[in-house]
Order: sequence, then C-alpha cells, then structure tokens
Amino acid sequence: MKLRLDTWSHEYAAPEQTPALEQTVADLQAEPLAADGPWEPRSDASPWPGPLFFVDGRFRSEARLFIDEAPALLVSVAVGAVGLEPERAYFEPSAFVLKRYLLAPPGVWPAPRLELEGGLVYELLEVEGDPQKQRQRALERRGVLEMRVGDGLLERHPGALILHDGPLHQLPGPASGRLGYAKSHHRAYLTPADARILDALSAGERTPVFTFKRGERRFYSWYLRLPLDPERPYAAAATLLRVESVAGEAEALALAAVSLSVFPRLASRPFRDPRAPQNLVPVGALERELGRRLGSAALVYRRLLAYIEREAV
Repeated sequence: MKLRLDTWSHEYAAPEQTPALEQTVADLQAEPLAADGPWEPRSDASPWPGPLFFVDGRFRSEARLFIDEAPALLVSVAVGAVGLEPERAYFEPSAFVLKRYLLAPPGVWPAPRLELEGGLVYELLEVEGDPQKQRQRALERRGVLEMRVGDGLLERHPGALILHDGPLHQLPGPASGRLGYAKSHHRAYLTPADARILDALSAGERTPVFTFKRGERRFYSWYLRLPLDPERPYAAAATLLRVESVAGEAEALALAAVSLSVFPRLASRPFRDPRAPQNLVPVGALERELGRRLGSAALVYRRLLAYIEREAV
C-alpha cells in the first residue's frame, strides 16, 4: 500500500457550509403565517427565562491523499458551546468535541484509524466517490456532532435554548428548544412583494413568521435586523439574520419574540470583527477557541509528511 499527498491548496477548504439544496421559492413553499398578524415589522422582544447556549463547529481540511490510486481526505472537526448568563459568558467545558477523520473508499485503508505522532488519531470513514463527496460526508459529521452537543446541553440544563450558528435544515434530527440562524442570503425565501418588508425593518425589528417545507420537515422562519454602528458604508443585507425553528407553530411564534431579545444585543462591531454585525460576539469568541483546539495546521502537515516518509522506507 502506497500513501502519497495530492497537490494541495488551502483554498480548497474555503466554503465551510454544507452546500444548499437547489430549490426555488415555489419549491420551498414559503408563505406568511397568518397567526403572527399582519405582514409588517414587529418589535415584540421577549426575554428567555432559562439558560442560553450558542453552539458552533469548525471544519478544517488538512490534506488530500492517494492511498495507492484511491483519493482520500484528512479533516478535523471541532464543536463547542458558549453559555450566556446576565453578567457573563463562559465556555461550557463538557460541550467541546474534537474529531479527526480519514475519509477513503471502502477497503483501501486496512485499519480503523490513522495515527500520527503527537496523539493525532484520524478515525476511518469509508465513503465512495471523489474528494468532494468525502468532504460532504465530513461536513455531515460536523452537523451530527453539533446536534449531539445541543442534545447534551438540553439534558444537563432543562429549559435551555440552544442557538445554532447556521440553518437548522443543515442539521439532522428533531430541533425543539433550538433556533438556527443564517448570516448569508443566497436564496429568496419570500416573494418579491413580501420581501419589500426587509427594507422597512429597523434595528431590533423582525418580519412576521413565514413557513416552508424541505422534504417532510416544516420550518418556521423570520428575518430580523441587527444594529450596526456606523451604518454606512455597509449593504443593508449585512445587518439581516434569517432565523429558523423546527418546533411547532406555538413554540416558533414565542421564539420569534425571544430572538429579538437575544440577537440584537449580541451584534458585533466593525472595529472588532470584519464580519460585523452578523458574527455575534459570543460566536466570534467560540470560533477562536475552536481554532485553538484544532491546533496548528502546519504542525499537522509536518507530522503527516513524517509519517509518509517513514512508511515509504
């Protein structure tokens, strides 16, 4: 068995999000929810009475390989959570997970893992297909880990609300007691007529709830506008979040009001974060901590080279 590196560029790892499904507005069946009142801006902020936790994950492609002539991929995934209390934010120690994976076609790697120096252990995931499909499988694993972290938090902290950095439709399983939010807007969920409300939103306001389906799952969603100081020269979409719930209608309506008490007060500022205001302050801190836990990519690469050179002798 011969192991060798493919030509590698870190730009290959640029988009971290799971590729979105290609669906039109009609496919999504987005329609205003009559129970949330007239189609006009809302400012009905309501505090959440229990614990709040932001959950996020970081994904890093570390090397493309060939095992004999079969393409393979090394990735690392870190997931964690930051809790919010009235006077402090803190990392939840029990909610951090770090996994490393070797993704390769079935039967080409003879062991259940790849072990490098320094305790770097990559679990084997057998995946048919090319490196892009392998990468997709690794991103799905990140989603599974994020849901598991959220499940654990809900078990240890009854009454908690879990806030996922990313849409819930990218995560598997039930999602009661959770909100997801999207920072980039690549798809029109609203008809052109309904979308005019977005220009009318002021900071701290939201649209009424609208609903759509993906497969058999029904989603409740709404847009809200974050504060930004200074407001110019940024595009109006830079201050929008689209929030998602997969809970029942009554819970989704209650969470829409809660979202106005949570997200606007946590908006980041441009002088601290170039992704302001959408990259919320606790999430920015969590991202840095997850990056620290992933470790040095250059060190991983050196240890991989040393392994390949040693095995080639």
